[in-house]
Amino acid sequence: MAHIHFFFVDPADVGAERLVLRGAEYNHAARVLRKQVGERIIALDGRGRRYEGRIATLGAGELTVAIEAADEGGGEPRLRLTLAQGLLKGGMFDWVVEKGTEIGISIFQPMITAHTVAEARSREERWQEKARAAMKQCGRSLVPLVRPVTDFARAVDAAGGEALFIAWEEAEVAPAGLAAALAGRTAATLLIGPEGGFSAEEVALASAAGARTISLGPRRLRSETAALTAAVRLLDAAGELG
Repeated sequence: MAHIHFFFVDPADVGAERLVLRGAEYNHAARVLRKQVGERIIALDGRGRRYEGRIATLGAGELTVAIEAADEGGGEPRLRLTLAQGLLKGGMFDWVVEKGTEIGISIFQPMITAHTVAEARSREERWQEKARAAMKQCGRSLVPLVRPVTDFARAVDAAGGEALFIAWEEAEVAPAGLAAALAGRTAATLLIGPEGGFSAEEVALASAAGARTISLGPRRLRSETAALTAAVRLLDAAGELG
């Protein structure tokens, strides 16, 4: 079976019957993959729409596709999961955004915590571009949102009435009934600490806000590993992984 390539299309370049790929997307399709007139294209607009069609014309710097089918929300989880992650050193937050997008995280909330040692500088544009590239690669139709860097207390407050979970290495056992805790929920927030983990005060604050404290097993995980492990556990409990 041929590998499926997805392309990003600017919503402004989508018409009733045709869409146009330009710039980097055109270069990838026409010059790298050497797509030809008549070949099938799947394009994602990052706002929830996915289009399928065949290449109608190949011009200088643009490619037009005759739209044959369109759908809403393709590849998107029903549970809108926010990952509130303590800032990480060495560009590892880039990796979390990329891989988190692939598994189904909808919102990334970088945050400063008591034990944050990474430079407290937002790289929203870079992270948002990572999310868009990963969305295209894995066939989602919505680009995950990367919020501005905030502090721990504000991240907890932003969860509002959502199901709230905090991963903590001192939790004795993983909570039973994750599926029951997520039943009927459309949104959840997962709190993951930086390299130094959460302080006891932060865990207490989250618990007072209704957070369930979860363990990720007997082995100490790196922060970025903990983020994806916990996110997969929640998405699986919500029935999003199969």
